Amino acid sequence: MGALKSWTMVICSVSVICTIIEVLIPNGKMEKVFRLVVGAFMLCAILVPFNTTLHNMKFDAKKNESFMRDKSNFKNTVENQTKKSIQKNMKTIIEKFLESKGVKAEKINIIMDTKQDNCISIKKIEVFLSRGDENKKDIVKKGLERKLEIKTDVFIGSE
Repeated sequence: MGALKSWTMVICSVSVICTIIEVLIPNGKMEKVFRLVVGAFMLCAILVPFNTTLHNMKFDAKKNESFMRDKSNFKNTVENQTKKSIQKNMKTIIEKFLESKGVKAEKINIIMDTKQDNCISIKKIEVFLSRGDENKKDIVKKGLERKLEIKTDVFIGSE
């Protein structure tokens, strides 16, 4: 911010000086030459700070590596959070379906694949029912596959 302030001060000062010189320039043959010199002086006053600023800039490649590492960590964190959220929501949907059928699951596994095209796809759902719900195994399997349109395996016990 200080560099910008000093640059504006230089431009203002040079503008005032150039205006005073233009007022004092005698009319005639030398007027065009003086205007050319004053214009070049003004142009130099504007461009010189850019030149010094470019020489003072340092490009550090290590910062970019750090940025890329942080970006990769961020991507993994977001992917894991998204995966957990999807699993939680799917488990809630499955539990509500099972509740409507009068069945309680001992365990629900949701097998997902996140490797293809930055997409998360649910490959398979495994539902483990208690031993008392053996007779509802087929109903649960067919109902979940129809509702979710995902391959579902239903097991008895927490195998």
